[in-house]
Amino acid sequence: MLVLINLDSAVERRQAMAHQLDQHVLAFERLGVDLRCVRPAEVERQIQSRFPGLRFNRKTLSDAEIGCWLSHLSAWQCLLRQSAHAACTVIEDDLLLLPGFANAVKVLCGRARLPAHEAPQPGFPFDLVYLGTSSRNVSQRRRTHVDGLCVHEPIGVIYNTWGYSISRSYAARFFSAGPRSIHLPIDHFLGGRGGRAGPRVGVLQPAVVTEDPVLGAASQIGPYTRRLDRSPLIETVRRRVLASALSEFYYALYRYL
Repeated sequence: MLVLINLDSAVERRQAMAHQLDQHVLAFERLGVDLRCVRPAEVERQIQSRFPGLRFNRKTLSDAEIGCWLSHLSAWQCLLRQSAHAACTVIEDDLLLLPGFANAVKVLCGRARLPAHEAPQPGFPFDLVYLGTSSRNVSQRRRTHVDGLCVHEPIGVIYNTWGYSISRSYAARFFSAGPRSIHLPIDHFLGGRGGRAGPRVGVLQPAVVTEDPVLGAASQIGPYTRRLDRSPLIETVRRRVLASALSEFYYALYRYL
């Protein structure tokens, strides 16, 4: 099962992703919840109608970030409604799909064949596997091999949600946990700051998705959030540091971890 997160207004992004997915001969569902320019009452209505057991902290999360949460949660909800699927791959709409993408989706979605109440399979302990990430704090020694793929453990937090495969068992556990308050953006929650409520994550290497340099630079959330790391200045500095020789030297240390 493959879900593309794409807002109705993002036509250029939708066309670019649909073209790539057609090349990989992959069917997909599209969904997206856009709360960027709606009234507060409509934001609350959307939350209550879709996920009444959840409360979002409006002091720490912007409406755009809540919409991002609802988009991803809706994908997980689709997974649980369709019993034929053991896992779901979720991708955002500013990506380049690399060789091996279709095979990775098939392999990872075939791993989580467990009843919802059971723990992850022995030898494959991940609830969520990133298909690619700008975060490079990934151990090169702590890795799990599965059907030709190599899933590595991150050291610290992974800070983006480009694309991932999530197991049915984790999605079921998330929704069955009862009422809860959410105060983190979804990329922080999934990537390691969600505590016991968050998934255990792995990172696929080599990656099978990467950010489109043009579409990825034009954030759809950045103008609608108070997060410093979403500001154009911080984002520009981050990209330059990651592309620098200093970054290459620093992250080379992870090969020994």
